[in-house]
Amino acid sequence: MTNTENSYLIMLDAKLGELGKETIYLCIRDLVEHGLDLARFSAGETKPQRQDITQYLAAWSRHAGLSEEESRGWLVEYCASTLLPLSKRTPAAIRHSTKSNLKYIYGSNVPFLCQCDNNSFHAHCSLGCPVYTEMQVKLLAKAEEALHPKPIVPPAPFVPEYFIPVKKANLEQFQSGMRLAREELQKGTKVRFILKHLHERGFKTRTGRAWTDGTLRKELAKPQISPVPEQGQAGAADNA
Repeated sequence: MTNTENSYLIMLDAKLGELGKETIYLCIRDLVEHGLDLARFSAGETKPQRQDITQYLAAWSRHAGLSEEESRGWLVEYCASTLLPLSKRTPAAIRHSTKSNLKYIYGSNVPFLCQCDNNSFHAHCSLGCPVYTEMQVKLLAKAEEALHPKPIVPPAPFVPEYFIPVKKANLEQFQSGMRLAREELQKGTKVRFILKHLHERGFKTRTGRAWTDGTLRKELAKPQISPVPEQGQAGAADNA
């Protein structure tokens, strides 16, 4: 283990304190110490990419209780140095990529899930790991879900809502309010009481505003316009 790699473990120990004894699992310690040990892979075997290790360690950092900022404090430089041999990109580009990965992991609440002894990094593992049993249960559940995927429920068909245009709605309630007002006026009801009735029943002016004394008097002073009869009704009236 180089001094640089050792410094990342020291940094993690300092950040996690007593909690680190339980959360820096054997696979995590192995990856921090050695990165991806290519000697553990057979010829022609598919090897994980730098991004795979980055996201795995980022998810672990979140799982261990480190904030995104605390994770940047160690993982960015770790990726730019220890994982540099796995990439053709420059250290600056790797740093930028690592920050993006951390933002994704923390923003999407990506859970930490290892494959225990069968992990793709060939990292060290042990039955004594504090989360070994938990991870086995999660792996079995994931495999079961893959064999029996939940049926996709199609979205409910779109049913357009029927609505009355605002101007039409305002006009209809205005006309209803004016009928009430004229009926009350014919009964001899004073304008101020008619105004009160309009407010109590929620009637508004033709523009949807609350009635005022002046507006009501102005509308009542206007001559009533009889509705124009439809063509069929007009012909019937002429024949009569």
